[in-house]
Amino acid sequence: MKFILGTALIIFFILLIAAICKFNELKNIKYNSPQVLTNKKILTVYYSNGGHTKEVAQKLSSIVGGDIKEIQLNEQYPNNMFTMSKIVRKQMKQGYLPEINDIDISNYDIVFVGSPIWNFSISLPIKTFLKNNNFGNKTLIPFFTYSGGANKNKIINEIQDLVNTNDIKKSLFMFENGIFLTKEQLIKWLNNI
Repeated sequence: MKFILGTALIIFFILLIAAICKFNELKNIKYNSPQVLTNKKILTVYYSNGGHTKEVAQKLSSIVGGDIKEIQLNEQYPNNMFTMSKIVRKQMKQGYLPEINDIDISNYDIVFVGSPIWNFSISLPIKTFLKNNNFGNKTLIPFFTYSGGANKNKIINEIQDLVNTNDIKKSLFMFENGIFLTKEQLIKWLNNI
């Protein structure tokens, strides 16, 4: 019994030391604005149903600066996740896109777009936003939160089909269950754009 307890304590302390080292490594990451963001007008746009995408958008905006705008639906989805999922699946099959508030992107060079992933796809409000705006001379930088599955290649292809720009940067996919994305992890992603 003492052997098992002693072994468990040793493993615990090894894991604790590894976690502290990883935290310190992330803590020391410095944000050097990537060339793509330098001297540009930046907008962060997001849709968030459960608050996870909103949290990431706010952290991101606090790092890169610029403006931040939330997509609002003219008709809200129900709060019950199962009911909402059933409605969304039906709307996706029908090709339905919900009505949203207008967000003018014409004065921006770079648009970060944040979406939850619904049924392995971009959320319908973000699809509406992407389809309704002209990204011709803009840089698009998507980021996603998800709790189920995410077919990343399918989602990237969806974006390319919806927008009229070839300047789409590396997307961030963040699993929303568990620990939320830290500012340092966002900086690490931004430094690799």
